Amino acid sequence: WLDPAEKESLEPASMNKEADAKYFAHDAQAIKKVMDDKPWEKNPKNFATCNISALAGMRMLKHALSGIKKGQARDGGKGLPLEVMGLMVGRPSANSITVIDAIPLPCDGFESEWDVNISQKAMMLMIKVQERIETKGTKEEIIGWYHSHPFEVGVHNNCFMSAIDVNTQSMYQKAIKKHWTAVVIDPLRCVAKSKLEMAAFRAYPDHFKPPADQAPDGEPIRENAGKNWGTYPERYYQLQTRFFMSSIARSTMDLFSKDSLWIRILSNSKIDDEEYSGKVIKRINKATTKMTAAIGVARFEKGSNKDKTNPVADDSSKIAHELCTEQTLGILRHALFCGCKRHGAGDIKSAYLNSK
Repeated sequence: WLDPAEKESLEPASMNKEADAKYFAHDAQAIKKVMDDKPWEKNPKNFATCNISALAGMRMLKHALSGIKKGQARDGGKGLPLEVMGLMVGRPSANSITVIDAIPLPCDGFESEWDVNISQKAMMLMIKVQERIETKGTKEEIIGWYHSHPFEVGVHNNCFMSAIDVNTQSMYQKAIKKHWTAVVIDPLRCVAKSKLEMAAFRAYPDHFKPPADQAPDGEPIRENAGKNWGTYPERYYQLQTRFFMSSIARSTMDLFSKDSLWIRILSNSKIDDEEYSGKVIKRINKATTKMTAAIGVARFEKGSNKDKTNPVADDSSKIAHELCTEQTLGILRHALFCGCKRHGAGDIKSAYLNSK
């Protein structure tokens, strides 16, 4: 019951045992080759994907939620949520970053309070953590940092880089590691949407100029006018985020959720979600544009091409199927929780439609 984009981000990394070898095996020679080749010098957007383990994602979320609780406990229970910061452990590959684990740091506060002292404290903690990793003989290394944006829940998530974030990330990429990566997590939206809401980012080199009017996610800024990308969206870009877990963890999660999956399906409603509606509208617009182009091309094609599959029709069918599914679930929810005691079986559908 995920939308296509979410489903695509989960399936390749978590549905079979190949994830164990692909994401957990350490290939020292491959990593050395990446470091020697320095592909980021030829392509500023060389690292296009950030693979995050379920363990690392949940540790980031747990740390971010602790910042919310700590902040709200201040001022007699009227305080604001605090931002938190931590480190990510993993490794680079030819064109992706893999995050295996996350290490919380005792650094929290508001962005306006972020000063030189806190920056120096965070840097010293990074050095100590790296020394501890090397002492233990761990093959992985510190691959980047994460922090939270516990802001008000809206139509769009709060995963973006502020001016201070961009400057910090750029400094880390220059002074620490060229493949250093940042992850921003939106903890309040994670709770509201019951899913991990986080995004990975990297800063552009100082000499690089991206296309005008291009958002960090590669889309035109005008298409998501309500999305906050911070003060300098032209100075960084967003990596595609994928989540993965080991085959053992996957089988365990399936075992735990097998008997309660229907509860999640019935309790989640996308049809009234503004974010989901916006995505559907964008998909419909793209399908319509493709259909218009296909009609123009079809006039010049001969009958021998009739047997070819039509991707426009496939996209339209998928959208229609998703909308019909959501409407059906809405009718079922109403029948189970609202309409059973007041309506007969023949009046359930009409009662639901009247209530809408």
